[in-house]
Amino acid sequence: MSVFLPRAGRIAIVGTSLVQQNHIGDHSFIGTSARGWMSWAEVLSHGRLACPVHHDPAIVPGWEPSNRAGGSRFFAGLNFGVSGQKAIEIERRLPRLLASDFDLIIVDAGTNDMMVETRQTIADTRDRIVKALLNAGKTVILLPILARGTQKWPAGGPERAKAHWINQHSRDFAARHANCHVFDWNDAWVDPESRFGEPRDGYSNDGTHFSVRGGFAVGSLLAGYLDHILPNAPDRVLSQDDCYDAADNPLGNLASELSASTSSEAGETSHRLGGELSHPGAGVWIEAICDMEVPSHGGIVGVSLRLRDAAEEGLESIALAPFRSEDGSPFPFPSQSWRGTLRTPPLKLKPGNKVPELHLDVILNTQAEPLRLDVAKIEVRPVPSPVRA
Repeated sequence: MSVFLPRAGRIAIVGTSLVQQNHIGDHSFIGTSARGWMSWAEVLSHGRLACPVHHDPAIVPGWEPSNRAGGSRFFAGLNFGVSGQKAIEIERRLPRLLASDFDLIIVDAGTNDMMVETRQTIADTRDRIVKALLNAGKTVILLPILARGTQKWPAGGPERAKAHWINQHSRDFAARHANCHVFDWNDAWVDPESRFGEPRDGYSNDGTHFSVRGGFAVGSLLAGYLDHILPNAPDRVLSQDDCYDAADNPLGNLASELSASTSSEAGETSHRLGGELSHPGAGVWIEAICDMEVPSHGGIVGVSLRLRDAAEEGLESIALAPFRSEDGSPFPFPSQSWRGTLRTPPLKLKPGNKVPELHLDVILNTQAEPLRLDVAKIEVRPVPSPVRA
């Protein structure tokens, strides 16, 4: 088998809720989630990495979240995560997955098996999943079993020992197979001072899944890791005269303003970006993208780019949609500075002539200091339909 460089813009991810939760949606919106490690890897790579998805309310047997019949993930694309699934259920979904167009895939499997299957059964199923993907010509990034808090895996319990054995098995497996690699998300996740290998404080909302800060930490590590595997992508270069024109430049920028400075006070603030957007017509798919630099600030609980179809029953598409607790309060963002590129999933414009809108939504704690953000390279563009024929 030959070794090749996969496309940076077609990264697939498959697994459990740890994968599915990178994206979120319902009947009215689609978004990348601020708790998502792949979401943050895309942002912190400055748009170089992409795991494209689009709104899709279809109900697909075998793909229902948490095995609840009749449920939808509300998105399709290259996120193949389904919450609640065991490794064997992930393996059964491979034929549908392999009908999609991608070169590289990140694999999570086995975390939901730990309390009911033997270590060998879990390792064998993981091996079969990876071999099927390798045999299909894909580059595979294998994720170890993610450590859990003691409220989920008791201290000193068999799950922790099994996880260490499986993870060593995965490293040995990858060393023997071309185009197979291991990315250890535990490096960013586990508290090295913890006797039982628990997640770092504030990285998880429940001892199993990611909070925003946990997703940021793993996404930052993943962006750097993939930088050594994927080819360089060209920088985004914007020209002020690259404007949408239905006849001569139908893929031109719909935004009339390419940069903005915003100032937000405590609470929730929405800033209109891009000036007055052009309308490319009903049925056209569009997406938004911008660069920003966020300073060190302890009070941020949300920074989202939101593209809105203003037509009746129009959808919203959000980059870094806030992750909220059961009482509705959002989980905090990283307090350190960061810079990156926010890109919304594409949305299909509904019938009507109301121009789409672009917003930067900022949420600060009630006692937070004001936050100034500079937004650059604002684009809202028509894109090819992401729906496979």
